[in-house]
Amino acid sequence: MPVSDEIERVAERVAADPEHAVAQVLAFLGHIADRGAGAGFAAMRRERPIVTLGPTTIVTLDEDVREVLGDPARFTVGRYAPKMAAITGPFMLGLDDPLAHRHDRAAMDRALTREDLRRIAAATYEVARGLVAEHRGDGRIDVVGQLADPALDHVVTGVFGTPAPDAATQLRWARSIYEELFVNVADVPAIRDRALADAAAWRSHLDGLIGVRKRALQAGDDVPDDVLTRLLRLQGEAEPRLDDVAIRHNVLGMVTGWLPTVSNAFARIVDELLRRREDLERAQQAARAGDRELVAAHAFEASRFRPQNFALLRHVAGDTTIAPGTERETPVQRGSTVLAVTLSAMHDERAIDDPEAFRVDRPRSDHLLFGHGMHSCYGRQVVRAQLPALAAALLEGPPIGRAGRIRFDGPYPSSLPVGFDG
Repeated sequence: MPVSDEIERVAERVAADPEHAVAQVLAFLGHIADRGAGAGFAAMRRERPIVTLGPTTIVTLDEDVREVLGDPARFTVGRYAPKMAAITGPFMLGLDDPLAHRHDRAAMDRALTREDLRRIAAATYEVARGLVAEHRGDGRIDVVGQLADPALDHVVTGVFGTPAPDAATQLRWARSIYEELFVNVADVPAIRDRALADAAAWRSHLDGLIGVRKRALQAGDDVPDDVLTRLLRLQGEAEPRLDDVAIRHNVLGMVTGWLPTVSNAFARIVDELLRRREDLERAQQAARAGDRELVAAHAFEASRFRPQNFALLRHVAGDTTIAPGTERETPVQRGSTVLAVTLSAMHDERAIDDPEAFRVDRPRSDHLLFGHGMHSCYGRQVVRAQLPALAAALLEGPPIGRAGRIRFDGPYPSSLPVGFDG
């Protein structure tokens, strides 16, 4: 069915049920994304680059996506902020105030250092390499449950110094909360209630850990040099806006944004490489040669075709116009929602050279994997350290091949079995 016909069908559904317009439009875009980044979004960019469906507007061109994401005064994170306040407190990704956002970001920058990034990469590689070796005798490994999830949980726990009761609990907490914050646009009560319960348990757990560490610091005991210790030391330096609750909600928010997204992204990257035999072989050659930069280039180019998130939501703060002065200029009303389709933008032939080719020499500017503007992903440097390390550990050995299809539990990959062919 032509995309134009699909749009008309969605328009009819939105007109009949405007209360759930965002969820319906996202489902439509997700259907196109599942078919790949090619024909469907290309047709939208060519025929209807900006589409308004009831209270929701879709933008698909690179220029327009960057306009929306790059202007937090006009296009805010207001849809996320109330949920973040209920779950974590005012975490930085839900702050539209530039001063407050910069302050919290600067505090985290002091607690999570460049040296930590090197340690994260090294630790991820070592843990992942051990997991791969452990399962090589089985002839296969599940890159979600037996590789990404346990490796990420181990490293995150060490970096932040905030272990959960067990790995399965931390992974459940993080996925549950992430789904409510960023996926549950239809406000399904069961998803919200589960996330609120998990958040309450996690907040209580973190309060206990913060109290124990704080007392140890006050007693002059030896303590680990991790993010929790550094945040508490900053608090001791009378850092404003950094009381115990602020530390708790920033740690909870960071881990929530870390565990589900990196695991999700890694599974999709491996799945995409398994579809591209020659590119997979080149990625394995790079891993065997120890060329981590080239492994990273393969991973992020695969993610350009199969990102863990295909669009970002923004709330329209006041009546305004998208793409003013162009033939596609579109007015949007205060209180409406804009969906910035980053997957489409990364394949926009107006902005990207040969967008449907798999190329490992692309500049980072071709990628919108971490968003754009003030609210771009805070953890992008961590992801750039961790994803290549996971990939290197998996790819440096014998040839790998698909041993089953990727499976999902709600929005998250839950399993992707890979066989060792060599």
